[in-house]
Amino acid sequence: MIRLLKITLAVFFVIALNTDAKAQLPPPPVPPEWQTHAEKTNYRETPNYEDTIAYCRKLAAASPLIRYTEFGRSGEGRPLPLVVAAAGEHFTPQAARRAGKVVVLIQANIHAGETDGKDAGLALLRDMVITKTRPGLLDRVTLLFIPIYNTDGHELRSPYNRINQNGPAEMGWRGNANNLNLNRDYLKADAPETRAWLRLWNEWNPDLFLDCHVTDGADFR
Repeated sequence: MIRLLKITLAVFFVIALNTDAKAQLPPPPVPPEWQTHAEKTNYRETPNYEDTIAYCRKLAAASPLIRYTEFGRSGEGRPLPLVVAAAGEHFTPQAARRAGKVVVLIQANIHAGETDGKDAGLALLRDMVITKTRPGLLDRVTLLFIPIYNTDGHELRSPYNRINQNGPAEMGWRGNANNLNLNRDYLKADAPETRAWLRLWNEWNPDLFLDCHVTDGADFR
């Protein structure tokens, strides 16, 4: 019964993401210092790994609702970033469970050329804790956000990785450093990224998982 209630609340969280956006037309202007790289470039560019991590750390430094951490290392040794957004200090699996929080895991960039989820997720976090145009989303939810899952592929940036895709100007490579498709590795877990992800999953046991995985790329904008 409790599990069913949490799943229901998770569904309401997703609905709120959509209805909040529709209720805020046009949205209030975002202070220049909090615009994402995608917003600053009119969605022609997506930030690299270092700039993405810097923005996540900036959010964590500015708001008590955000914590930045890492859940493992890639094949080339890059930290795998994780942002935890929560109200009431519910930043651990134990604290979230005790409070009856719905745990939502959002993952972006499993294929590093598909950057939509990363850029949207950074803006969502900003809207929740800085501009506060999406109030209440954390009332019953602890949100986990992986902005870049395939960190090594993300940094193999080129304008030619997806020549038939409309943007961004440069994007990462589909596979990881060993050219493994992480989207096909959940069962065999050959990649260190996958093994780290499975540990994260077992630790948090999310109620809802959203994979911002874009089939064959997207019309970036």
